[in-house]
Amino acid sequence: MNPLPVSGYLPLRYVLTDSLAVRTSLDPLRIDSEHSISGRAQRGMLAAALQRAGRERDLHDWVARGDRLRFAPAYPRLEPGADPGLPGACVPPRALVAYPAPAHLFTPGKDGDTTVDVFGDTDPATPYRAVRDHITLDRSLRAAVSTTAEQYLGRSRTGERAQGVPFFTTSLDPGQVFEARWQLLATDTASLRDLAERVVEVLAGADGTLTLGSGGTRAHGGVRVAPADPGRLLSPDRVAHLHARHWPPGAPVDLLLLSPALLVGAHGQASPGALVPAVLDLLARRLPGAGAQVLAGHVEAGLLGAYHRGYRGPMAQRWAARPGAVVRLRFDGGLSAGQARDLEAHPLGERVVDGHGQFTLLPAPPREPRPLAPTAVPLAAGPRDAEPPSPDLRAPAPSDPAGTAPAVPEGEGPLAALYDQLLWNAASQPVRDHARALARDSARGLAPLTPSLLGRLREVVVHPHHTPDDALSALGRTVAGRAHGPADADRAGAHKVLHDRAARALARARLARPGRPGPVSVRSWLGSLAGGGAAVAWWRDNRPEPPHSTGYAHAIAAVDLSLPDGLPPHGHPSGLSDRARTWERRAAARLTLVLVSSWLAETARLLRSAQDGRHAPGGPG
Repeated sequence: MNPLPVSGYLPLRYVLTDSLAVRTSLDPLRIDSEHSISGRAQRGMLAAALQRAGRERDLHDWVARGDRLRFAPAYPRLEPGADPGLPGACVPPRALVAYPAPAHLFTPGKDGDTTVDVFGDTDPATPYRAVRDHITLDRSLRAAVSTTAEQYLGRSRTGERAQGVPFFTTSLDPGQVFEARWQLLATDTASLRDLAERVVEVLAGADGTLTLGSGGTRAHGGVRVAPADPGRLLSPDRVAHLHARHWPPGAPVDLLLLSPALLVGAHGQASPGALVPAVLDLLARRLPGAGAQVLAGHVEAGLLGAYHRGYRGPMAQRWAARPGAVVRLRFDGGLSAGQARDLEAHPLGERVVDGHGQFTLLPAPPREPRPLAPTAVPLAAGPRDAEPPSPDLRAPAPSDPAGTAPAVPEGEGPLAALYDQLLWNAASQPVRDHARALARDSARGLAPLTPSLLGRLREVVVHPHHTPDDALSALGRTVAGRAHGPADADRAGAHKVLHDRAARALARARLARPGRPGPVSVRSWLGSLAGGGAAVAWWRDNRPEPPHSTGYAHAIAAVDLSLPDGLPPHGHPSGLSDRARTWERRAAARLTLVLVSSWLAETARLLRSAQDGRHAPGGPG
């Protein structure tokens, strides 16, 4: 497969809306879990979105063939002001991404507070401990990713056993933010920009239905995906560098491996130690006559495996060079930014479409010790996650002194579709917030439910149905206990029929809805779900309404072109304009699906927290 001549990177920002199940290795003494999101998991996320949208050609070109898109691991993104516990002097001026720590970075002593480069001068009498946390390229911050370990009883994916099977897993906690840079390949710059816009369009259209990792079961994997910089989709660099990318002749250059590299030795066997020969081979192909020499290297081996959901089985494990491996180089003729970008566009080893073998070139660290970087939690922050403005100030917009609204596109066409997308992008997050508030306010009445039961229900929701109406109808039939017909067998599956014990738990659980008289049973609340006109009626009865929930109306009003001031009108109890209410009726099924899915995930999280003893049901979430 010959790579296309023009390459660029699409930086994507991931905000976890649910817990995310990650690969876990367990030994008797500790639990090791991944603190990043693999490129393979993101490949599956895009494949599911394309399949649901019916874009079979893009599914083949982007995912199956892999010659237009190469995925990349997502690493913790540390945003300014996101972590309130971080000292003011350590707050970064802009968002920084924490990558695997270089293998040569160590701290002297067991509790050392400095870092040193062990490729340089070290004291043989001093014990050194490797830095294992993800760290920013300037080594100013380390990422403290929050995880939760849990045991649960689930179904065997191989189908060999009908009874429950015990599992142990570690998941990334919701509310954290990550960044990945997918590599895009095209024949020219215009085609590259067009490809980036098409990928972003698919991700925006699938907002509210995207899942990562084990998102198909147990209410895991919900994620919100958007460009890291909407005003500049493409970047020429694999990572956001903070230094000038130019090395004079003879200057040391560190090649840092960002993702596992599947390398093959001279006799065809998996060989992580073949990293240095692979680097030299790449330099001979891309920079002949550069006079490259290897000064030092450090490579660690690790097992790399995956679960293939399409074939319903684990993939063979292989030994790979672990992320963080470093090869220190020297170029007799120096190295320019263009040459570094050309090298980084050619990953090392096999399965590069899954994001394996990616690396970046960095200047060697200073020889003297540096202070150990403080830790920061990768929490979501910024204007996209802020609360809506206060509703008290009602004045015409400065650019509209007469108080008149701009023309609103009606009917069908690109402008109308864009207008609908603006409303949807504004509404989706407040709907999720409303769902979480419903779960927290009713936590004590939801005690009869269990996380495993809620996971089974969400499994029905996240199954790749053709439309949101199909997903709602399948969930409503499952909760109500009505048998599925032949046409539903492929979508929801006969195994989704609830047993009597689960049905009784749903009937006993009570949900309190602000502004509505009395609590209702969860079974009747979810059992009335259906598509078409039933979804419109269900959404009308359960939508977030003032004064109990104002964020939804304010978020929509901020982008509603029919309003002169961007604030909710007083003429309707919903706080929406006529144009927004018309859109809401069309999008009722999609909005309902987001509300129900988020409610199931939040309720499962609250119940798991109560079981772990972290707080009582109904306490602070």
